[in-house]
Amino acid sequence: MSERRDGSILAADIGNISTRVILIDLVDGRYRLLARGETRSTGGFPSGDVNLGIQRACEQITEATGRKLVAPDGRILTPERADRSGVDQFVVTTSTGQTLRTVIIGLVPELSIASAIRATAGTYVQVVEQISLADARSEEDELNAIIHSRPDLIFIVGGVEAGADSPVMRLARLARTACNLLKGGRVPLVLYAGNSDLVDDIHDIFQGVTTVLVAENVRPTLDEEHLENAARQLARAFDERQDQRGAGFKQVGDMSRVGILPTAQSYNLIAGYLGQALEEDVLLVDIGSAVSTLSASVGGHVATVIRPDIGLGHSASLLHELTGDAAVARWLPFVPAHNQIRHYALNKALRPSTTPESIKGLFLEHGLLRAGIRALMDTARPLWAGRADMPADEPLPAFKRIIAAGSALTRTGNPGFNALLLLDSIQPTGVTELEADSFGILAVMGALAQVNPTAAVQLLDGMNLDRLGTAFSLSGKPTPERPAMRVKIRLESGGEAISHEVPGGHLWIYPLATGQRATVEVSVRGRGLQIGNKGRVKVQVEGGSAGLIFDARGRALPVAAEVRHRASQLPLWISEVTGDTPILIDPLWLVEGGEEGHVDTTPPPPSRRRKKAEAAQAVADKAAKAAKPARRGRRGKAEAAETPAEIEMPTDDELSLDDLRG
Repeated sequence: MSERRDGSILAADIGNISTRVILIDLVDGRYRLLARGETRSTGGFPSGDVNLGIQRACEQITEATGRKLVAPDGRILTPERADRSGVDQFVVTTSTGQTLRTVIIGLVPELSIASAIRATAGTYVQVVEQISLADARSEEDELNAIIHSRPDLIFIVGGVEAGADSPVMRLARLARTACNLLKGGRVPLVLYAGNSDLVDDIHDIFQGVTTVLVAENVRPTLDEEHLENAARQLARAFDERQDQRGAGFKQVGDMSRVGILPTAQSYNLIAGYLGQALEEDVLLVDIGSAVSTLSASVGGHVATVIRPDIGLGHSASLLHELTGDAAVARWLPFVPAHNQIRHYALNKALRPSTTPESIKGLFLEHGLLRAGIRALMDTARPLWAGRADMPADEPLPAFKRIIAAGSALTRTGNPGFNALLLLDSIQPTGVTELEADSFGILAVMGALAQVNPTAAVQLLDGMNLDRLGTAFSLSGKPTPERPAMRVKIRLESGGEAISHEVPGGHLWIYPLATGQRATVEVSVRGRGLQIGNKGRVKVQVEGGSAGLIFDARGRALPVAAEVRHRASQLPLWISEVTGDTPILIDPLWLVEGGEEGHVDTTPPPPSRRRKKAEAAQAVADKAAKAAKPARRGRRGKAEAAETPAEIEMPTDDELSLDDLRG
């Protein structure tokens, strides 16, 4: 089959830390990822121009392929030239910048406003105020609420098609008054997605006041919900606010056919596509530096949660404030010093691109990571079940596929460790396929799908995600060190079956490589244990970079409450999935304030300081007395100095270096 040359696409994703660019083109009639480049993002000081990072990433692709992508003026070459330079399409997504502070105005909280909130999934929107006909506040109080919330966007919904009009117009006039009063500052955009009969009236009301975006009615009937068009207009509003930020966003957006779209919109789109295509529950999780996203398709319903207060870099301090010390400390095999977790989070917020430089730093980093994912899960669980009061111990949906994105989850240096972080944080049960988006493919899918849906589908179905492997996870409480899983693996290539028993509290990995297939049979051994709500499963699976992972630790995960037990438990789990020698934890780390080579420079209380000073003085006096030269008697004979038989030195608890230094 001849190769077409008219479908090349360049897709860029601008993050807070990294800018990634991928080149996509047709090969033998199918879209494939040809090359990628990655560099530090350049929107901040000292460059102040996000396009510079895109250019640097494009230079990496040019070096790898010989294909020129950037014109001398810094713009992306479009369309593709006869000499194969340039591309036909250029699309951009970003997760940088602040969220859109949004006021939602609608008629009925349970209908139009609920639909508006669901439409914000996939866009970096922070709903700061809601106003409806059910609001008990006076019109003056409602007006003050809008003004004081300092919105970037006012999202007006309400009225089924050919339905209510006067209540919608009353709320629209309220929004116009708020915009007039905000003219001294930044006037919010307006997005209207209500009764389409009122579109012209809405334009007339806001004429000369602010920009109005119009979307399809999110609630055309009481039983219908149309969110896709509203989501696109929300992305457009995000793009316009990005343009106002400067930092080169407007220039980059002008080069893209669809402007700059929010990265999270991609996850919402992909979760929906996979959920429908595979007819199973799917979970995507991306832990970024400033913003984290979790998108899931559960029973065909897609729910996306975006948290700008969860991140391992710019938002590390906010994450710590959200979760607290205890949620992080439960993943540490040592006793953290006073404020150590907080100080680590503050330092990460100040220097978000740094990586841990010590074993303790590594555990602190991954403790924050696990705590952040659990916070995301807690936010999303009520959306999956449609219950605001869903208890925290309610069983998770039976996710058949979990996809991880973000460097913290995909670039630990060991695929087994990537898989372990997912299993620890999400704690799936049954049989789950684990994948990692190491190349940043998913981030640009939302923009790519708008210009070329075929390319998005073919890239997603191709070998562009890193297949970590398949996890078999027990639910229940297995007895530690007693057989909990009986495993039988028969390779498709033939040979004898592999049999193995996994004891409770442990993990076991069988190294089935990517591309290899096998039939796996797992049966539980122990009362109250299940795997996928069954006592036995038999499935055909494909290997991955981590292999087949058998998790016999049980659910909920039995992380030891006692630090001395965690000091052996956590390194053992890491060793079991990576194959590395277990990390040895210094016994001094298990004592509060204990650390090898550590000197406590905290001033003691005054009374204790006096006791130390007195003890130090006593030692000095005795030592001085012992060092006096011998006296000579009348006969000139030396007489022995009065030296004590033993000088009792103060212990470390009684004396510090500061005391000895005076």
